[in-house]
Amino acid sequence: MTTTSFRGGRGPVGAARLSHVTGCTGTPIAMMTWPNRITVLRILLLTPFLALLINARDYPAMRYWALGVFAIMALCDALDGHLARRLDQRTRLGAILDPLADKLVLTATVIALTSPHWLGEAERTAYHIPSWVTVTLLSKDGLILIGFLVLHVLTDRADLLHTTVLGKMATAVTFALALATLVAPDAARWTGWEQATVYALHGLGALAAGLSAAACLDYIRLGSKHMAAHSGQEKV
Repeated sequence: MTTTSFRGGRGPVGAARLSHVTGCTGTPIAMMTWPNRITVLRILLLTPFLALLINARDYPAMRYWALGVFAIMALCDALDGHLARRLDQRTRLGAILDPLADKLVLTATVIALTSPHWLGEAERTAYHIPSWVTVTLLSKDGLILIGFLVLHVLTDRADLLHTTVLGKMATAVTFALALATLVAPDAARWTGWEQATVYALHGLGALAAGLSAAACLDYIRLGSKHMAAHSGQEKV
């Protein structure tokens, strides 16, 4: 994410510069549309979610509060995009904030739920995200970030790569994997299908990893086309 500094942000010139970056007109407050506010709320909810999840090791009831906060973040993820399309408030600022929120929320959650001791230091649980799935998910994000930076340096543009269908599917399945991991201990206890619950988590994890790998290859393909077009070899 590139941080841009604006001088003389007040007045027509400052407003024009800000609108060039965000895709909105008006003051900085006016540029915080409702979809963007919901996205910011999703980022802010990450801290209490992690605090609740960590303290759930000593106070098990907090896991349900953490589950509720995570469900709200997942709902916000669907709501901000829907409102942006419905209200025609899609902005360049939102195009940066939305994937950033996804990366922050999912990366922190997946890492936390990979530990077999996420329910407690003295309690090793089988209901956790397999480490190979976590490595695949984080590797995809790392490769995309590197590719974005390379593309930005070579083309001096930050708006070439957009979320693809595969990328959205990978994000949705990863949200589902995290949510399933949070409810798995209770689901296994209520149904009595402990081993089946573990298999289901591993299957969902494999699906998330497979979609993430496919999305990464898709982004590499798009990035290569943009780089080739920039060098004059072909048109995108």
